[in-house]
Amino acid sequence: MPSISRWIYNKNETIDQSKLNETYHGVFSSIRLAQNLGKARAHLCFVGDSVDYEFYDALKTNLQRTLKLQKLGHAPYNDLIDFINERIIPVNTSRAENGVKYVPPGWQQMTNVEETEVKFLGSNATTKFSYFKHYGWSPWDFEILEDCNIVVMNLSLHYYFKDSRSKFFGNKLFDDVRAAITSLVNFTTSKSRRIAVWRSALPQHFPTPSGHHDLWLNYGKNKNYTCAPIKGSYRDQVYNIIHDEAFDDLCSRGSFPKSSCSAFERNCTVNIREMAYQTVYQFRKSRNLKTWVDEHNDPMRIGVVLRWLIADLFDNYLWHPENRDCSHYCYVPQLFDAAFHRMVLLLGERLKRLTVL
Repeated sequence: MPSISRWIYNKNETIDQSKLNETYHGVFSSIRLAQNLGKARAHLCFVGDSVDYEFYDALKTNLQRTLKLQKLGHAPYNDLIDFINERIIPVNTSRAENGVKYVPPGWQQMTNVEETEVKFLGSNATTKFSYFKHYGWSPWDFEILEDCNIVVMNLSLHYYFKDSRSKFFGNKLFDDVRAAITSLVNFTTSKSRRIAVWRSALPQHFPTPSGHHDLWLNYGKNKNYTCAPIKGSYRDQVYNIIHDEAFDDLCSRGSFPKSSCSAFERNCTVNIREMAYQTVYQFRKSRNLKTWVDEHNDPMRIGVVLRWLIADLFDNYLWHPENRDCSHYCYVPQLFDAAFHRMVLLLGERLKRLTVL
């Protein structure tokens, strides 16, 4: 199976219509998510590394797959898809203020945004979802998210295992997650119709005690290794532990203090003028750039960040695309659909409150 969410349709394939239900399994949560986004006229933005791109591409491909089957007469759901359009939007990496360029160079730059638009026939609802490349906390790019209604963010794979520092920018993951939470809260409280979501890191299955990629470097000369089960639990992988520590530092549990559901909703109190770690404000202030923050108003903000906890779904070493890649996952429609099912539940009533139809 392809690694980056590609589904190939053979135009010469002859399909027995009577066996469609047996042959093709629906990805109903992907459809439901897109329909709910459409009713709310909401723009969903995946912000992160190549794993976040897999989620973006899997959602797109699940819907393309559904449209293809729909045209073959297989549509056991209401509100059919009218069209799916894709486009690539260039990003100016030479942005400057007062003649000073502030976007760091390197291959990890966000040079474009990929966007998919979906329209449904019955409701006439339209939604779009996008992928924003973010291979480490990049406060200079957060300004590009202004058009988003829902931001789904993650920081993990491009931080070293041993000291949890960014491979590109040197900051500690703990500090970068706190900076990201600060920006997400500011994002949701500065305008209406916005939701912030934090995605859990997915398990890595390199043949090391904890499965982490960094430790795999010690095995690099061995070309014959295969991905392997984690000796312990995916819960022990360092990225999600650090995510929890950052959330515990800034956020209380949500509306359900005596329920396991409290893990999914965090009420966060942040200082948008924080200078102890690289918030957007700190990045711009330290470079004499415009901060967009009123220096005279109270800098404290209180907002909700939802946590999309899906690591357990992906804790299977057999689902990686090839033996030398134990971080990414094969495109398995139902696997990604299970993750989108949790997103549908997570967004729930909050997304309904965005609904404009």
